[in-house]
Amino acid sequence: MQRIHIQQYQSVIRKFPQSFTEKGPEKFTDPFRYHPHPYVAKAAAILLHQIDSDKELSDALSEGKMLGVLVVRDSDSGFGFLAGFSGNVGGKSHIEGFVPPIFDLTVPEGHFKRKEEEITLLSKQICRIENSPELLTLLQESDLLRKTADEELGRMKAEMAARKRRREAIRRESDDIENTSELIRESQKDKADYRRLRLSWEERKEKNAARIKEIKNRIDKMKILRASMSDELQKWIFSRYIVHNACGGETSIGDLFSAQGLVPPGGTGECAAPKLLEYAYRHGLSPVAMGEFWYGRSPGTAVRTHGHFYPSCTSKCGPLLGFMLKGIETSPDIMQIPEPVSVYEDNEIIVVCKPSGMPSVPGLDGRVSLLEWLRTKYRTDIISVHRLDMDTSGIMVFAKTETAAAHLHRQFEEHTVRKTYIARLSAPLPGECPTQAYHEGETGTIRLALSPDYDERPRQKADIINGKDAVTGYEVTSVNPDRSIDITLHPLTGRTHQLRVHMAHTLGLGMPIMGDKLYGGATAARLHLHALCITIAHPSTKKLLTFSCKELCW
Repeated sequence: MQRIHIQQYQSVIRKFPQSFTEKGPEKFTDPFRYHPHPYVAKAAAILLHQIDSDKELSDALSEGKMLGVLVVRDSDSGFGFLAGFSGNVGGKSHIEGFVPPIFDLTVPEGHFKRKEEEITLLSKQICRIENSPELLTLLQESDLLRKTADEELGRMKAEMAARKRRREAIRRESDDIENTSELIRESQKDKADYRRLRLSWEERKEKNAARIKEIKNRIDKMKILRASMSDELQKWIFSRYIVHNACGGETSIGDLFSAQGLVPPGGTGECAAPKLLEYAYRHGLSPVAMGEFWYGRSPGTAVRTHGHFYPSCTSKCGPLLGFMLKGIETSPDIMQIPEPVSVYEDNEIIVVCKPSGMPSVPGLDGRVSLLEWLRTKYRTDIISVHRLDMDTSGIMVFAKTETAAAHLHRQFEEHTVRKTYIARLSAPLPGECPTQAYHEGETGTIRLALSPDYDERPRQKADIINGKDAVTGYEVTSVNPDRSIDITLHPLTGRTHQLRVHMAHTLGLGMPIMGDKLYGGATAARLHLHALCITIAHPSTKKLLTFSCKELCW
């Protein structure tokens, strides 16, 4: 690829102040796990200032948008940085000073817009038929037919029952054969009349149902066509999203995901990170360091804090950035992990204090998990019964037998296990007002349902409609001079990332845990969340036992 001098691209590439003399990073940022390099932090600060100085742009972004900065080096080894945004801003894919999309879907007369319009028209037709007076009338008639038929048939049944009781009384009082024949004829007529009435109503209901089915079949066919058109358009889009890497490799997003047996989620390739890298590759710029941060208000479900950095999502950007970063040596933000500390052991359970940075169970990144460490140490089949997030430290219980595991599993499922955590919540950024002022000794309960954020894995989101109930009790233990808060937490349920979301979300405490990269916590060497103690019933003795890891000095 052609190498371009930074000065030729002043409209897109921003320069650092001459007074900024930080040493550049030796390796590129791992986009999924990082502390922002000083160059990245400085670039973000410059970009934030420029946005805040432009009222039209700041207003357009105020509803909330993920932005990104990519520090680059040109052929003269000069440093500059690119800025990008995820998706569109106010319906625009091009904004002066930001990198363009990898593939522009907003061209008015382009294939995407034409097909999108066809799909939109089809959706309007479906909506029109679903809400048409004819279908609504037929549905109302269906209810009325059923109700009226039930009433008339019920009334006739009651009249028939009354006549039957009269006939039975007559039979008991008379042996007259002629009278008996007349009663039989009356009974037969009642049954015939009821059958004719029932068949008449069934015929009317079937005619109504057939017409409804005919219309709904037409709607279903249109929906199948719409789904097919959408699938074809998605395939077309991802065949046009061509991306590169530092090795000179080139592929479409469609082919990239297909080779891994995956289907790219909607919006893949529109995040800030791939847009920034693709621009750099196409213009011969060397990527040096990168970071993505949130601008504006937090959305109602997800946890986003203005000005905070976040790792790239794994569902869309995992496979994509894995390809685009080939040929670049990345520097994962891996801390030195101390040895786990054994707390208690008998014939049925093992209790251990897990260090921050060690997974509870085996994952995909190759790190040695606590479960694997225990199995190696004890040379037996230790069984996991609960988990802590990789970055959370603290007390964990493991089973040594299947019987003990079943007993412990049941305790966790029935929420009889008592758990206590300690955490330090991030101080507000300079000039930022906290969501609420908290005071030492203050207590409360957070009830906020959670569900997986499938577009932003592994994050969780608030979801009051489809989420699972999540409840956390808390007590503020101290308010520190820097306005950070030390807090004790008592989770009454055990949802994934429950404490992290409940602390960070505006419907919770609105103060992310320090070091929480996923939910906007202040930069720290580790996640400031520690499982202090746990109380369980012993699988055999049923005696309540409390185990603890000593409190940490953050």
